[in-house]
Amino acid sequence: MHLVFINQYYPPDLAPTGWMLEAVAEELVRGGHRVTVICAAGGYAEEGGKSAGRPIQNAAGGPEVIRIGATGFGRKTFAGKLLDYLSFYLGVAWRLAFLHPRPDRVVALTTPPYLSVLARGLSKLRGADHAHWVMDLYPDVMVAHGMLTRGGGAHRVLAALGRWAFCGKRRAALLTLGPDMARRVAALAGDHGSAVSGGGVDWVPLWASTDSAADDHSSAPSARAAEASVELAAIGLRRRRGWADDEIVVMYSGNMGLGHRFQEFLSAARVLADPSRGMAGEGSHYRFVFYGRGKRRGEIEAFVRGNPGLLVELHDYAPAEDLAVHLRSADLHLASLEGSWTGTMLPSKTQGVFAAGRPLLVVGDADSSMACWVQESGGGWVVSPGDDGSMLAALREAARSAERRKRGDAARDHSHRHFSRRENVTRCAAILSRPRTPFP
Repeated sequence: MHLVFINQYYPPDLAPTGWMLEAVAEELVRGGHRVTVICAAGGYAEEGGKSAGRPIQNAAGGPEVIRIGATGFGRKTFAGKLLDYLSFYLGVAWRLAFLHPRPDRVVALTTPPYLSVLARGLSKLRGADHAHWVMDLYPDVMVAHGMLTRGGGAHRVLAALGRWAFCGKRRAALLTLGPDMARRVAALAGDHGSAVSGGGVDWVPLWASTDSAADDHSSAPSARAAEASVELAAIGLRRRRGWADDEIVVMYSGNMGLGHRFQEFLSAARVLADPSRGMAGEGSHYRFVFYGRGKRRGEIEAFVRGNPGLLVELHDYAPAEDLAVHLRSADLHLASLEGSWTGTMLPSKTQGVFAAGRPLLVVGDADSSMACWVQESGGGWVVSPGDDGSMLAALREAARSAERRKRGDAARDHSHRHFSRRENVTRCAAILSRPRTPFP
């Protein structure tokens, strides 16, 4: 088949959606398909149409990449973001309308919102079918964001638009990232129960893209040596950062967006990261470190300014090329998701932390995919939002090195079995390229 993917981001851009798409596109090419990717020329990490990473080029024998010259106002203002989206939509529509050879299938991701509408409408124009890889669910994200009121007029219109895009007899596949998101996608698309019964909605977890050693699941000496080398590098990184060997480093690394929670982490830091309290009960200090950016970074900045004596640090994103070592420099990782955002998006940090063999403490709903994976694996702790007592209890339990090692090993084992890059890329490619079956 000739499959055409549309997504705003694609490498060398640093956005995770683009890197995941690249892996699947290359797998489809290896499987004998022709693949075209239509993306924006601008970047996620840099404003003004600049991208970071390796040079922009089409690899011989790989996917063909068409970069749309959309506006590059960036994400600093809502109006600028809307203009970027609109110019990208128009560019995609123009290229799809005249693309040669014509596509057999148009596959939409979800950045920017409602690419699914273009996929269904233009695929019919070109005599193709359509498929969808849902990584953010609209309009549910907009409700969680506070932009829409559930049940209001605008919400009903946008929900109907999303339902139309996901349905129809020419829909070939509807793929998402986890069970909680699959249930919400199924409800929006009218496939009630299909996320459980194996009907019209599939889900495949993302994978850790930072660690080649984690992708080799063998016990070969070379794999063990690679893992040992990364662990040794992490010890060196800790020391260069000034973190003592006996400190328990508790790390949040990633996006600090509106869908995340930080109050439980900061409340615990106020209690446990105070050097004046002496040594922790198990003989070590706690150090809380935050790496990343986003709309809620200001909460952490204010906390650090207001508590200068605590062992709390705030930094920018860690460099992508150092991410495997960076994740291993912590003893325990933190993740969070506001309850209203459950099923609308699925943070991918679980995969990186599990591949690193570190335990994860999640603040969020117990039925979220992140929480389910932590509970199923035994690879960490799950705390309900607002439960500061359980948060402190989990952190104090994590002070025991044997407990951290046990849960970290369980996390790595779960990663090998469920978050394999090789296996999950293959599964995504198979779902998105399978022959279309009639859909009522």
